[in-house]
Amino acid sequence: MRNRTLITAVAAVFALVGCTQVTPPTVRESRTVSAVFSNIAETKSLDPHLAFASESVLFVRQAYDSLLEYKPGGTEIRPALATKWESAADAKTHTITLRSGVQFHDGSTLDSAVVKASVDRLREINQGPATLFGNLDTVETPTADTVVFKLKNADAFFPGMLPKLPIVSKKAIDEHKTADDPWAKEWFTGNEAGSGPYTLGTWERGKAITLNAFEGYWQKFEDGTPTKVTLRTDPDVTTAVQLMCQGQVDMIGGIGTDQTDQAAACADVKAVQQPKLGVNTVFFNLKAKGPVSDVRVRKAIALAVDYKAYLEYFKGRAQEARGPLPPGAVEFEPPFPAFAQNLDEAKRLLADAGYPDGGFTLSYLGLKGLAWEEFFGTLLEQNLKPLGIKVKQTLVGWPQMVSMQGDPKTAHDLSFLVLNMVTPDPTSILRNYTTAARADKGGMNWAYYSNSGLDERLGQISGILDETQRLNELREAQQSIIDDQVAIWLPSSNIYQPVAKKWEVSYEPIDFVVMVRFFYARES
Repeated sequence: MRNRTLITAVAAVFALVGCTQVTPPTVRESRTVSAVFSNIAETKSLDPHLAFASESVLFVRQAYDSLLEYKPGGTEIRPALATKWESAADAKTHTITLRSGVQFHDGSTLDSAVVKASVDRLREINQGPATLFGNLDTVETPTADTVVFKLKNADAFFPGMLPKLPIVSKKAIDEHKTADDPWAKEWFTGNEAGSGPYTLGTWERGKAITLNAFEGYWQKFEDGTPTKVTLRTDPDVTTAVQLMCQGQVDMIGGIGTDQTDQAAACADVKAVQQPKLGVNTVFFNLKAKGPVSDVRVRKAIALAVDYKAYLEYFKGRAQEARGPLPPGAVEFEPPFPAFAQNLDEAKRLLADAGYPDGGFTLSYLGLKGLAWEEFFGTLLEQNLKPLGIKVKQTLVGWPQMVSMQGDPKTAHDLSFLVLNMVTPDPTSILRNYTTAARADKGGMNWAYYSNSGLDERLGQISGILDETQRLNELREAQQSIIDDQVAIWLPSSNIYQPVAKKWEVSYEPIDFVVMVRFFYARES
């Protein structure tokens, strides 16, 4: 049996010593090269240890470096602030060797104490990216250029999490902390102190963030690398497309297929398409006091969905959904079946649950500006009408959506969320279904699903070094989520975004998918 899966390949890499250095380019761009990126939402904070959504990560990846990074447009890890890494045979100890001569934007330099301070800060704030490091026990600094991570439990994928750990200046923490704010959270909300390729220029809230090339960066800028970056906020996608067609925007993140096609029809615009490790997920609110609290009703609703019609919406740029794990993450044998519409079974389940004629209304929440989420709301309304179920669709901006879903009392019956793998470990996406990730705790578990057995299983899978056993546990975890019909899993669209023809750029499939690292973009 051929079993070339992402999980296998990554585990094999992590078991070895990573010792390839990034070869710095030799030429610094003398002219100003400007890149303008448009996004529908704006980050609330510049704090890298809070960043766990596309609009915040978009900024953080430009201003901050991590110990390791993903190869642009892929999932392979490689050195960044670290020159090499080594994982012990038991996968519980991971040793990092730091790069020398790295300078932060505030003039301070990198050493192991700085790394430890960043880890301590991340864990003390305990939000967003901290959820990835719950297995971390201690951080040791035996020398100035050595950091040893010791885990509570084995984790073959731990090095793949290190790109999610932004390293901040310890000097900045010390200078801006107060008795009431020992980690300088207030200062980091509107300022930055990273070692990344770009420094913060201005932040005109609600409009744009500007970034400038860092003259002291440890890598040199190749010809065509952006030296000035503007991150625009354009909640109206139509406006962003118009600006792109006028040559005022170079790249857009997170827009729909139709809108990308519209932009790509302009003379100097092309469409970039890449695989995506994400799943279009429509959560049920399991805390709702109504029909969706019954798993039979949830299954009936899921069976009523016309998955083929939703797949066709993406014009061949999507893959069938088979569960909460995205296509390409794990190749199960035998594979999970694709979801399909079955109205007869849906009617039977509704009758069994006491709703033979439907007779209720569901609230559906989608993100304003994302055409595919609005399309699903309309499709759902059409699909449920024969069952006697009505749908009230609401579309709001991202901050309002997060706020509404963060409270079980205001959360909708169904809510659309694109879930993505955020590390090469497939459990990184399944952890969105754990109790710790509930929306009222700051996570993305908008279903308010709680399953202690699943919580325990997901806490152990990454430490299983035997491939067959690990795949079996992943299968059981996915099946338990499907059995409880926590969500409707829709066909997963590829990354398909418009870019000005003069740019060569990769979107990041494992980093919230609408993000670009501008240091690796090139203007032709």
